[in-house]
Amino acid sequence: MDMASALVWGMNEFCGASLGDVRRGMRAARMAAGMLCDVGSAVSSSCGGSGAQAVSRLFDREEVTEASMLSKHIQRTVERTNGQQKGRILVVQDTTVLDFSARSNISGLGHTSMNGGSGILMHSALVMNEEKLPLGVLGLRLWTRDNETIGIGRKTKVRHTVDKESAKWLWGLNQVRTQLAGVGREIVLIGDRESDMYDLFADLRPSHVHILARISNNRLVRVDGNLDKQVKIFDALDASPVIGSYELELPKEKRTANLDVRHLRVVLNPPKGYKLANSGSVMVWVVDIREKDAPAGVEPLHWRLMTSLYAGSLSECLYIANCYTVRWSIEEFHRTLKTGCKVERLQLERVSRLRPAIALYCVVAYQVMYLTRYARSNPEAPVTNVATEDERETVESWVRMNRFATYSVQTASDYVRGIGFIGGFRGRKNDGEPGMQAIWQGLRNLTNLVSGRKIERLRAART
Repeated sequence: MDMASALVWGMNEFCGASLGDVRRGMRAARMAAGMLCDVGSAVSSSCGGSGAQAVSRLFDREEVTEASMLSKHIQRTVERTNGQQKGRILVVQDTTVLDFSARSNISGLGHTSMNGGSGILMHSALVMNEEKLPLGVLGLRLWTRDNETIGIGRKTKVRHTVDKESAKWLWGLNQVRTQLAGVGREIVLIGDRESDMYDLFADLRPSHVHILARISNNRLVRVDGNLDKQVKIFDALDASPVIGSYELELPKEKRTANLDVRHLRVVLNPPKGYKLANSGSVMVWVVDIREKDAPAGVEPLHWRLMTSLYAGSLSECLYIANCYTVRWSIEEFHRTLKTGCKVERLQLERVSRLRPAIALYCVVAYQVMYLTRYARSNPEAPVTNVATEDERETVESWVRMNRFATYSVQTASDYVRGIGFIGGFRGRKNDGEPGMQAIWQGLRNLTNLVSGRKIERLRAART
């Protein structure tokens, strides 16, 4: 990416952040722009000759935290969310481990596994629209575990939710309640099996905020229509009739899955000993998507989903299943952060410095993901929406010289596909569109290619 356009982006995402000094926002913008132009490079290399000193000065300030580093980006995320013209807003949350075991000089790390790993745990909330285009990071929850907590998971049933790590799911709901309070659209908060907890569905939330989680607990419920009897939720789903079927293409597995759909409306009762004020029964819908006639040796697809959304018809059930597929987007985001941006290679000496640096890396990872997804959501959008003329000409020239002699870059899709070619995407008949890895590698190479073309033009002008 051209440094000038990257810097404009960086200023939009960081200038005005609550960092205690306006100059720090500009410094963060320069760092992020440099990292976007050279995805995976050290953050200090994006600051010129005094890079290490600039990084140290910024991240060593008491006012510079992960929350303050994200403050302007979250504002921009809310603005982008408000700008959506149709559909619901999807907020997906998940946890990942940032492993710094190889950085023995970092103080303040905590254990991340029973095998002696050390690092930081990160729970993030990513805002998406229904077209699966990311709109921004809504917040980060970073924490480290004390060595004294090893094995404490065995005692979690006697501890209150707010004292457990599972409180992170309630944090995600609170982010939606507070940060997106003024958004005039319905919002769906999505989580994986770990978010299947009574507290999340029972917690107070505005009427336009909905919960969607994959079921992990085969709990006792009361089925609507027979509320006098408690049954296991999995047994109730197995006994419910199929309301319809559909086919789902699985490109990675190169097959089509035939899926049956079931649904129920059930009442959740609070767990035994639950003492929160809002601990009444909760009515929810459950949707069962399961594959029939799966090929031999292939584990059949099976999703059991619980939601506060209405799921009384086949079309609503299919909509809910489609919403849940957005959950894989946050795994892609975490992979971009760790494998593409290489956040786990940060060379900072204290966790207090790592925390705001991680937040800055998250914004860069979001932008890489946005660029990839934008072209898929808006393939016919003009290339000027995502690239400068120098970038467009460079991508077009490179692809013509190295891949396809007649390649033309006119749309956003042409441009992003061209970046994928630069990053190693082969573009064969069944390859689909370039993935995130090809895009971040292509962006890294594109910066040098644009600079080389500029140098050639300067030399030509002098002669």
